[in-house]
Amino acid sequence: MKPEADKLREALHLYREGDLTRAEMLLESIDIDELEPDLHVETNYLWGLVLARRGDPLEAAHRFQLCVKQEPRFFPALDAWGNVLANLGDSRGAIEKYKRALAVAERQQSAHILINYGHVLLRAGYTLKALRRFREAWQREGGHDAAYNTGLCFLKLRRPRGALKWMTRAVEIAPDNARNRVGVGNAWLARKRHNEAREQYARALQLDPDCADAHYNWAVSLAEQGEYAKAVRQCKQGLRVNRDGFELLAQQAYCLRQMGAYDAALQTGRRMKQIMETGGNPERKPVFLDVLAANEAASLRSLGKSQQARARLLAHLRESVHPCPYSLAELRYHDRRRLETGRRYELTLTVRLERVPFGEDESPPRFYHRTYWVIAETPKEARRIVRELEPPEGELRFDADVGSGPKLADVDRGVVERSPAIPYE
Repeated sequence: MKPEADKLREALHLYREGDLTRAEMLLESIDIDELEPDLHVETNYLWGLVLARRGDPLEAAHRFQLCVKQEPRFFPALDAWGNVLANLGDSRGAIEKYKRALAVAERQQSAHILINYGHVLLRAGYTLKALRRFREAWQREGGHDAAYNTGLCFLKLRRPRGALKWMTRAVEIAPDNARNRVGVGNAWLARKRHNEAREQYARALQLDPDCADAHYNWAVSLAEQGEYAKAVRQCKQGLRVNRDGFELLAQQAYCLRQMGAYDAALQTGRRMKQIMETGGNPERKPVFLDVLAANEAASLRSLGKSQQARARLLAHLRESVHPCPYSLAELRYHDRRRLETGRRYELTLTVRLERVPFGEDESPPRFYHRTYWVIAETPKEARRIVRELEPPEGELRFDADVGSGPKLADVDRGVVERSPAIPYE
């Protein structure tokens, strides 16, 4: 019979080899009372990591919680607990765990915690706050992950020169990393330097032939230059190596629509939706669900089905907790009401729902705040426009303070931007 410490060492080896089933079976066989007290935390931590990778986040969180109860300063468990909560969509809970981890971790051990913290902020739309976390991680460690994510923030802020600087740093540190090459390519793409961008995507595919992001962004570059047929072929090449690449299907649907193949675009969108229900990168799903809704609505509009197109956009906007910039832009284009003069109004509202109308993952929480920025003639008209984009069964209460900008001439009416839905008790 193996001593318990030997079982723990073997379970760690199996975890590192990716044999999660056997690792969990071995951990379950350990009599934790037979271990030295200082190994209790290590056992629960490893068990939590195995459970997280096996897709059991709630049990994983329980194991990390046990670690912290046993040793409150064990920051790896706090960091891992934060990651589990982030993957469950609990941004506030994740941030609280990252802050606790940073409070007890040594400076030289904290860069990866700051990067995880930054990722949560970035997903929630707080790009400047995320940028500060990534820059701080760079100052503490100087690794290529910190440089890449800093560059990613600059891309989201539409500052391509800063993005190129930081993505280039990432490549200088890790030149054989395909992701970093794609990042440099995206920075060139943001500057409309298509040849330089495609050169980096080609380098990424040399390093990793299965790099679907390189195929996707190459297709984006081709589409920006109006080479839609070539872009579709590039998407198909990427789908051969990544069948769950819904991003590639989104770009393919867009190109088909630009070529006038509206039915084919809608069919591609249906395939994309099926994949998103069962696989693919979960972090990217909110953005691409928005892209899908906007593209489907545009295809329906082009087929003369305007009412169906508008209904598709409204359904998506009402269901989503996210800002949905693509659907908002398509809705404004669909409605196309030009105002001789208008103002940009800022309205904050509180929404109360009697029940969650859809699934917990897709829907807004029962109570939330949200801010809208609307072009309209009057505050009353702005409120009416906003009401249409929230669940009809919801109880809406607008804040009394309404921000407004200067008069604008010859502008399109409608919502130009909105914040994520922010839950409250």
